[in-house]
Formats: sequence, C-alpha cells, structure tokens
Amino acid sequence: MYRLKTKKAYFDILPDSGGQWIDLVLSSPVDFSPLSVIAGHKSPDPFFASGSFLMFPWVNRLEPNPWAIAPFYPSTHWLTDGNGVSLHGLFHNLNRKIISESYSDASSEVSFGFELPNEWKNSFLEFIELKETYILTDHELKIRYQVTNRSEEDFSFALGIHPYFRWGNEENIDDLYLFGTGFYEVKLGDFLLPEKIFKDTIRMEEETKLEGKSYDSLFKAKDGDSESSYFGFFSMNRKERVLVGGGSFYQVYIPGDRKSIAIEPMTSTGNFLHFSESNPVVLPKKEQKTVEFFIRMESF
Repeated sequence: MYRLKTKKAYFDILPDSGGQWIDLVLSSPVDFSPLSVIAGHKSPDPFFASGSFLMFPWVNRLEPNPWAIAPFYPSTHWLTDGNGVSLHGLFHNLNRKIISESYSDASSEVSFGFELPNEWKNSFLEFIELKETYILTDHELKIRYQVTNRSEEDFSFALGIHPYFRWGNEENIDDLYLFGTGFYEVKLGDFLLPEKIFKDTIRMEEETKLEGKSYDSLFKAKDGDSESSYFGFFSMNRKERVLVGGGSFYQVYIPGDRKSIAIEPMTSTGNFLHFSESNPVVLPKKEQKTVEFFIRMESF
C-alpha cells in the first residue's frame, strides 16, 4: 500500500494491485476533524465493486470494440460483463510504478507510470504514454492524467475514474443528499449503451435525498464545461459537502447493497466510438493532453 498524506489528510492506494483505492480521508473545513469519503476496496470484493479504478482508453462499455484483436484480446486484462460486452477500458487494473513524489504538511503529490503487459509490447499502446498524478491537500484530492501520443497517427480516447463514495462510517447512503450543477440525462439502451441526450429538461440542479432512489444513469454537463461541472453529496447531520468534478459526462450508480454511491467523472460516454454525441478526445500525433478530476470537501 502507498499512502499520500498531508498534515490533516491522507490517501491510500495499491499501486501493485491495479491502482485500487483503499481510503481517502479529508479534513473538515468546519472543525478540522478527519472524514473518510471513499468506500475503499476490500478483498474479496470483485475489482469493479468498490474503491476506484481508471477507465481508459474507453469508459464503461464499447461495442463493437476495435481493440478485440490480438495482442489485447484474449487477455487477462480483458474483462466483459455477462453479455460479453467489454468493460471499463484496457488500463483498468494495470499496476503502477512511482515516477516522482513530494511531501509537505500543506500539499503532497505522487506520479505513477503504468506497467504494460508483455504481450502489448510493440503494439500501438506502447506509443501512448499515460501518467497518473495525485495531488492532496487537507480538503481536496486532484487526480490528473497526462496522455502523450508518441505515435505517427491520431489517437481517439475517452478517460474517466470510477470512485465509490460513502460518508464516514454510515452503514448506507440513504440519508445522503445528491445535487449538481445541472445536467442533461443520456438515454441508455441495451447493455447501458448511450442512445440519445435529452436536452429538454435540466436535471440534478436541486437536492435529492437518496433514500428510495436507484441510479445507473448517465448525465452530460448542461454547458459541456468540464471545468465548472460537478456532482456533490452531503449529510444533514454535518456542515460539510463533498464535490466530485472535472467531467463532461458523469455516470451515477448505486449498488444493490446501498452501502455506497459511484460518481464517475468522464471525458466522454461509454461506446464513444459509436455514439455521435460522445465528444471523444482526439489527440494528434506527437501531442499531449491533460485531464484532471477533483474530490473536494467544502463547508456550506
């Protein structure tokens, strides 16, 4: 386990186990008490059931999938759902190696590179360099990805993270309230593949109590601006709220046990190669793109 820490916050990750998140404890801006906000990954949970993981070079599902060829498929790094539709990108459970790190009481930072499977060597992905950086302060975790295309052709991709949230030691999320900056809902069809964006109604501007609610829903930021969009949640028993931002799209999912809620900021939709409104990132050859998400605790 690797721990990134400041004077009043810490973040635990497993670089040698696919980069799974174990815990994120932020300091309350109200009384400076520590508060855990992540439903950390615990064995023997399935890899996708808790903690958080990276979705790259696509998010959620991609069908038909042009990567379903050797050397990427079949592979131990290729997972599908019960319908045989490929899940969450090829990088989801790759191990990390530390590139750099720095610590202080106010702000600490660590950058990881990715260990590609041997069978991927000499493939196109060997020319796509991905760096993952975590920047921690007492009240916020920033998650930054730098994608560099060292190939001789353009590279289209989608990128997202899939963190599961909870509020401290509460047993379920039913007492939490969900809110956001305003979104259009994306209609999902078979296998949760996007079909249409409903632009007539703006959703998630008002607070919604999660008790009795069920989500496995996709939303697009109403103005398409990843820098100003976020989802947030809070408990009526506290004076803090947690914001999750940086995405142009967000998937919101509540597992059946209701012990957590996944809020997944993403650059694009699932099935981004085959959905006309997915807004994929097209990275020209020899260029670099930075994508940044955040998890922040504020008072209100």
